[in-house]
Amino acid sequence: MKIKPLTISRIALYITAAIFLAFCAFSIYVIFIPNSFGEYHKPLGFVIFFFTVAFGFVTVSGITFVQIRKAMIRRVKQENKYVLGHDTEFFDLNSFKTRTIRMLRNPKLKKRDQAIIAFSTATLETSFNAFQNEAITELNFETSKVVARLFDNVKGDLSHKYNCFCFNRGIFLIYTFSASQENIRTIVNSISDQIYGIVKDKNLKVWAQPFFGVKEINNNNNENLISAIEEALIARSNGEANFESFTVFVKKEKDTDSSNLLEEIKLALENNEFVPYYQPKFSLKKKEIVSCEALARWNSPTKGLLTPAVFVEKAEQYGLLSSIDIYIFEAALKDLSESIKRGRRVVPVSCNFSLYEFFSHAFIDTIMNLLEKYQIPPTLVEIEITETTSQANQFLSVSVIKKLKDLGIRVLMDDYGVGYSQIDNLKNIPFDAIKIDKSFSDLLLTDTKTQSIVKFLVELGHINDMEVIIEGVEKKEQVDILRRMGVDTIQGFYYSKALSFDDFQNFLKNNPFEGGKK
Repeated sequence: MKIKPLTISRIALYITAAIFLAFCAFSIYVIFIPNSFGEYHKPLGFVIFFFTVAFGFVTVSGITFVQIRKAMIRRVKQENKYVLGHDTEFFDLNSFKTRTIRMLRNPKLKKRDQAIIAFSTATLETSFNAFQNEAITELNFETSKVVARLFDNVKGDLSHKYNCFCFNRGIFLIYTFSASQENIRTIVNSISDQIYGIVKDKNLKVWAQPFFGVKEINNNNNENLISAIEEALIARSNGEANFESFTVFVKKEKDTDSSNLLEEIKLALENNEFVPYYQPKFSLKKKEIVSCEALARWNSPTKGLLTPAVFVEKAEQYGLLSSIDIYIFEAALKDLSESIKRGRRVVPVSCNFSLYEFFSHAFIDTIMNLLEKYQIPPTLVEIEITETTSQANQFLSVSVIKKLKDLGIRVLMDDYGVGYSQIDNLKNIPFDAIKIDKSFSDLLLTDTKTQSIVKFLVELGHINDMEVIIEGVEKKEQVDILRRMGVDTIQGFYYSKALSFDDFQNFLKNNPFEGGKK
C-alpha cells in the first residue's frame, strides 16, 4: 500500500486544524478555569473562541476553494484530452458561461458593443466527430492556441480582461467586449488565416473551412447569454448551409408571407418554374457577341416573372440556393443542346455557383456528367465565382480551377473590386477573366477616382493575362470611356437586358451592335 504524498493544501489543512484545536482549548481554559484569570476574563474567552471559529471557517473555505478549483482544472484537462487530444486548460463551456455572465452584468459594459462569435474549423459534423480524425483533432488543438494567443499580452478592448473563449462539442465560442465591425473582422480574419497556415505548415491531411457566426449583443435590452450563444450558432449553421464563411445573425419576424415564400420556392423547384435568362457580353475588340451569362428567373404562375431579388435571400437562408444554381446550369445546357441540334448560332454560356457547390467534392463530377448528358463541349461553358469564394480556401480554389481549365472550361472571377479585394488573388489564382463590379459602372461618368480605379483594374487584369469584363454598363458614354481604357468585354443594358431563350436566339441573329455598327 502506497502512502499518499502530503500536498501543500493537505499540510495547510492539518496546520489549520492544529491551530484551531489549540485556540479552542485555550478559550475553554479562559472561560471555565477562573483560578487562572478570574471571572472577568470570560468575555475574553468568548471573543477568542468566536475568532477561532471564524479563522477556521475562512481558512478551511479557502483551502476547499483551492481544492475545488484544482478539481475543476483536472476535469477541464480530462475533457480537453478527449476533445482536443491534449490535457490543456483551455476553457470549457461552464467556465465560459460563468465569466461571460459576470462581464455582461458589469454596469460599465452596458452601453458598449458586445458579441458572441461561434466558429468551427470545418463542417460541424467533421469538427464534432474529431475523435475519429487525428488531423481534425490536431487542427482544433492548434486553433485553441491561436484563440488564446489572440488575446494574450494585448492591451485595451482586445485583452483577456474583456474577452472570453471556450471549446465545446466541435465549436469555438468567443465573447468579445469590443464588437465593432472592424474588431470582429480583425478577429475572424486573423483566426481564418492562421487555420489555413496550420494546415499548410503541419501538412495536415484535412479540408479546413472555418465558418463564423456572429450574434451582436445589445445589453440595453437585457439579452440572455444562452439565447445569444444559440443565435450565434444559428448564424454559423446558416453560413455552413450556404457555404458563407462569415454570417451575422439577423432576427426576422416569422410572418406568414415569409413562410409561404419558402414553401413556394420548394414547390417551384419541383414544378420546374425557374428558367435561365441570357444577357449577352459584347467584345469591344471583336465587335461581336462573344458569350452570355445565364441568370435565374422565377416564372411564377401566380406572380409572373420574378428576379433574384425576390427569392435569392430566402433561398440562401434555407440552403436552397445550391439547388437553384444547379437547376439553372442544367437548363442552360438543355437550351445549348437544342440550339446545336437545330444548327443555330451558339456562344459560350457562363453560370454562377456559390461556395457550397464550388467546394463540394462532387462539383466537377456533376459538371462533367451534365455536359456529357447533353453532349455539350466544355469550351461552351464558363463558371463564374465571386472573389470571396476563391479566398475562402485558396489552396482548394486553385486545385478546382486548374481541373476545370484542364477540362476546357473557363473560370471567371465575378464582382472583382468590391469588399476585401486582394491583388495577390490575380497572381495566385489562375482565372481566365475578371468581371469588374457594376458599382464602378454606376459612377464612371461622375467620379474621376472611379475612373482611375477602373483603369488600374483593367491594367492589372491584362498584366496577369486575363480578359477584363465590366458589367452594368447602360450608356454609350460609358462604353466610350471603357473602350479608351482597354476593357475587353462589356455586359449591361446598353447592349441588352437579360432575355428569354427565344428572344436571345433572335438577338444573336439580328442586333445593331455587330459588324462594326457601334
